Amino acid sequence: MKRILAMILVAVMALSLTAYAEEKIQVTVWHTFAKDQEAYINKAVEDFNASQDKVVVEALTQPYSGFLDSVYSAVNEGIGPDFIFNYASEAAKYDSSKLADLSWYIYDEEIGIEGFDTALIEGVMNGEVKAFANGLIPYLPAYTTGPILYYNKTLYAELGLEVPTTWEEMEANCKVIKEKKGVIGFGLDGLTDFIQMLIMESPNSGYIDVANKAVLFDTEEVRAKIAWAADMVQKGYFSIKSSGDYFSVDFNSGIVASYMGSCAGYPYIEPDGFEFAMAPIPAQTWYPSWNRGPVVFYYGDDARAEGAYEFVKYFISADVNAGWVKAANALAPYSWTKETDAYKAYIANTEDLGIQALMAVDANLGIAGSLPAVTGAAAIRDYLRAAIEKAASGDMTVDEAWTECVTLSNAALEGK
Repeated sequence: MKRILAMILVAVMALSLTAYAEEKIQVTVWHTFAKDQEAYINKAVEDFNASQDKVVVEALTQPYSGFLDSVYSAVNEGIGPDFIFNYASEAAKYDSSKLADLSWYIYDEEIGIEGFDTALIEGVMNGEVKAFANGLIPYLPAYTTGPILYYNKTLYAELGLEVPTTWEEMEANCKVIKEKKGVIGFGLDGLTDFIQMLIMESPNSGYIDVANKAVLFDTEEVRAKIAWAADMVQKGYFSIKSSGDYFSVDFNSGIVASYMGSCAGYPYIEPDGFEFAMAPIPAQTWYPSWNRGPVVFYYGDDARAEGAYEFVKYFISADVNAGWVKAANALAPYSWTKETDAYKAYIANTEDLGIQALMAVDANLGIAGSLPAVTGAAAIRDYLRAAIEKAASGDMTVDEAWTECVTLSNAALEGK
């Protein structure tokens, strides 16, 4: 009899534990991180799960190829992840009904984030986080990178050139390099970012009128900038098409004397017979910092959305975020992370090439800005690139190419 009672007790306890486990909110993150980043994500998930008893997070590594398309399809079918790591512009591709509104939780008296409104620079807070329609916040940044200038330090010294701080100085340098060495002075991995910089630096111009769903870059000032950029390519001063996937290939072989590329690209610099260095790109009034972080989806389940938020809040907390940006070789977007001893020690190692690259980004963050993450924004990036390619190749005149870009961009903003 005692044995039967004991067995019944064990069974009841097992059922109770199972029911308890089933009551936990299940949250899934899909990502494409590898090596140090993947290890850190897994450790963060493990630590978060152990820190509380309401939410269970599972991290699933996915193939890089076709990742965003797979996520988009899965989310719209109701079988996707609770969040991914990407840009605000990726969140803008989704119907708002598919996105969680984190503002419900961020400003909650019990589970909110203290000091949130002053934790990010203005360009990121108002240009990305709070730039979605109807005050929706489906995205929060977790790390910051950006484009920098890689240049042939040996060649610059030989020709007596200074690192350019304006586009006029860049043009002057490229002219000397072309005349003296017969090579291209400047390559553009970040062609679209470059065009956006020219737009945002142009007087009497802007990017998108969100309320009226129209672009603000159909001005004479912007057209003059685009004509100048096309002229730089036609003269052989600038290059917009590399011989490989990235301009690091051409830079390493000496085909180009400098290029604008991601700060994460420094491990691929293997110069053939010269010394290289990194510097801020010559941004004058506007800089396109790149901020990636959780994009949280919504499946009609408030408890699930709140569970995803709880992990996101944990992940961007000071100490956890400090560890993450180190693993990702990136800068911290949040003021609370920047104040930690761990982060200060990390960025103090200026002998490290990765930190040198990040300092070239950091130098421009005072003028960093973001562009509206609205429907059509992703398509506009493609139209900008196509316009400069057509104008530089002579397939169209500058005015023809830009008029086409403006027309297509306005249609994209209207959802056509």
